[in-house]
Amino acid sequence: MTQSERAADWIVGIDVGGTFTDIIALNRKTGETRDGKVLSTLQQEEGVLLSIEAIGVEVPDVAEIVHGHTVGINALLSRTGERTGLIATRGHRDLLDIGRMHREFGDRFYDPTWLRPHQERPIVQRESRFGVPERLRYDGSELLPLDENAVRDAARSLASQGAKSVAVCLMNSYINPDHERRAAEIVAEELPDAYIQTSALYPVTKEHERTTTVALDAYVGPAVVGYLDRLMRQLSERNYAGTLWIMMMNGGVATFADAGRAPVFQLVSGPVGGVSGSVKLANESSSPNLLTIDVGGTSTDVAAIVHGKTPLTDLWTLETGLTLTMPLVDVESVGSGAGSLIRPSTLGNVAVGPASAGSNPGPVCYRRGGVEPTLTDACAALGVLQPDLFANGSIRLDVDASLEALRKTGEQFGMSALELGSAAYEVACEDIAAKVRTISVYRGLDVREFALQPSGSAGPMLADRVGQILGLDKVIVPRNPGQFSAMGLLRSDLMVTRAQSIMSPLAPSSAESIEAAFVGLQDRIRGELDSQGADVDRIRFERAVFAMYRGQTWDNRMPIHSGALTADSVADLVPQFHDFYRESYGFAATEIPVVISTVEVTAIIPREQHKTDLTPDDGEAFLRTTELTLPGTTEQVEVSIYVRERLQPFERVQGPALVAEKFATTLVLPGRTAYVDGDLNLIIEPQS
Repeated sequence: MTQSERAADWIVGIDVGGTFTDIIALNRKTGETRDGKVLSTLQQEEGVLLSIEAIGVEVPDVAEIVHGHTVGINALLSRTGERTGLIATRGHRDLLDIGRMHREFGDRFYDPTWLRPHQERPIVQRESRFGVPERLRYDGSELLPLDENAVRDAARSLASQGAKSVAVCLMNSYINPDHERRAAEIVAEELPDAYIQTSALYPVTKEHERTTTVALDAYVGPAVVGYLDRLMRQLSERNYAGTLWIMMMNGGVATFADAGRAPVFQLVSGPVGGVSGSVKLANESSSPNLLTIDVGGTSTDVAAIVHGKTPLTDLWTLETGLTLTMPLVDVESVGSGAGSLIRPSTLGNVAVGPASAGSNPGPVCYRRGGVEPTLTDACAALGVLQPDLFANGSIRLDVDASLEALRKTGEQFGMSALELGSAAYEVACEDIAAKVRTISVYRGLDVREFALQPSGSAGPMLADRVGQILGLDKVIVPRNPGQFSAMGLLRSDLMVTRAQSIMSPLAPSSAESIEAAFVGLQDRIRGELDSQGADVDRIRFERAVFAMYRGQTWDNRMPIHSGALTADSVADLVPQFHDFYRESYGFAATEIPVVISTVEVTAIIPREQHKTDLTPDDGEAFLRTTELTLPGTTEQVEVSIYVRERLQPFERVQGPALVAEKFATTLVLPGRTAYVDGDLNLIIEPQS
């Protein structure tokens, strides 16, 4: 059969994590799903191809791949990006070091030896930052011409240093890009093979955040673009003729071409895919308010879904002083994951993470060379993870090895192996619950109105206890929790966000100019997507403004209606902003005029949603009974083990119990009951 005769019926979601690469495939004609999990590889494209092979699908039979990766974030966290230079306005070369003069709260707040992360581990070395004479006024008019010779000298100096990437970010260039554009042209003449990024990437106010965004993009750009090119090349060599979509941090996917223009907005694309899946679940279930915990191998990502809406933030901080500016999905992380190492804290207490065993060597029980116990080892020793049921049998856990590693580490605490394993489980759950509070309780949300929704292969084994700590009654374990982020990728719409700072009064007299700015962004996006072959006839535009009171220096993002602005509708936006501000801060200054700093447009093209087969497997759901050490105690209890794929809708499981599936195990605590609903989600509630 020739390539043209083959039916490419599969759509595939692939999420690369720190330990595993998860894949889920859906046949859009039959509704069949296949899922798999392989250990992540150093060259991530190798793991992607191995994951497709693992589920028995031929590459030419795939119509679409939706992909989330960690290439960019790995380069940043490990500081292994390319040598990068920065060209800034004279007097502003040290902006990355200075930041906004914030300090980290916590133990080091009063530490006189503390350095800002960019001073301690710079992404752009100081000798690679150059200030050039030029200046634009606030309105974009030229105060001082660009000194082209200074730019050329800076570019030649960067070339001599071996720079492979250059960030160009000049004062007020968001309102007039001429100086930046010309500077980039000169740099390209001197460094023709370099990756060059300007603040046209996201031309908005807030000079510090704009500079860090451009610099971070330049730092990770070569690695991300190189990875995407290698992946596409290897897919093409295997006769892939479908579409490659890349998950972005705004909650939608981008075309391969568009993704290459903004590598920095892919930093945590995998966890964002999980949040997208949670939003879909919230809108399809009776629980529109969800607190999500995505427990991976190295960390846990948390988010709050309120009324079925994607949680967004316009500022996302990697480290103190390194902040992205763009509406991004609001995901926070804590370094407690399944592969997190169990070690003494600085105070001598049991700590889980942030150091991780990763995929190589991995937990001790994997028998791949690991020697320090991890949370996975603790759960294996306690009996929460069953050796013959783990990872669909692809990895047979060595429980004795876990017990021995826990015993050795436990000597530091005066604990037995099971005591340490139980304590580590409890510590991890407390750490995750504390992080959930930061995105819920600390933001004024009443957690009693929420259900907890775990994902990741390790999420279900911790979720019931985390929910208990938070005081939540309901836990919703979705189908295929180990591949939930990958499934979220499949269900994410095409989404493109663009913004432009305009600095205009929010007043009826400005309606025409504000509307013109919105229309200009919409036309630009439509043209970009049309050139990439997208179905622009199905575009839906969403609008937002960044507004503040006159005299303020910090704006606030406020979604607005998507219709054309008129003098009357702009007049209506003013009291809306007062209400928005009052809800956010507890007061409003209605006597002060409102200023729009930035207009933003998001284009959404819904991707086709395909139904999956919801038929349970044949056979008895009850598998056997086993002994388990109840986490948080040393109490031995007998639990029943059930096969989740065989549970019939609304069939009840009484805790304590284990509900095992191919790539996850759910622990149902004593006093709790679980059942599968009509969509095959596993619901855990108090026993009546």
